[in-house]
Amino acid sequence: MPSTTVQVPVLMSLTQKRRLARKAKQANLTMGELLRQGGERFSPIEDPAVLDHMANQVIRSTTKTILAIDKTLAMVADSERRMAKKSAKGRVTEWDLRSACGMPLRTL
Repeated sequence: MPSTTVQVPVLMSLTQKRRLARKAKQANLTMGELLRQGGERFSPIEDPAVLDHMANQVIRSTTKTILAIDKTLAMVADSERRMAKKSAKGRVTEWDLRSACGMPLRTL
């Protein structure tokens, strides 16, 4: 049973027409079939709120990451100050090094 088809005029520049004709030829399709398949695959985002939500998630996770990096850098700076202080006194021990690095301490 033949299906009814309708003609849909599509206005485009000559450059666009040439580019699409080239793509259709490479895909071994007619230009109409290329446009139909492309139109079927196209799916615009229907809800702008989705993009807003995604952007807010990125902002939240980035902020959390920056805070964690700042905390880590502060811990490293504090550790370096403690090590410099002990080093200036000439008393850096293995215990000091292990403690500063968070390594397990050996019992003597």
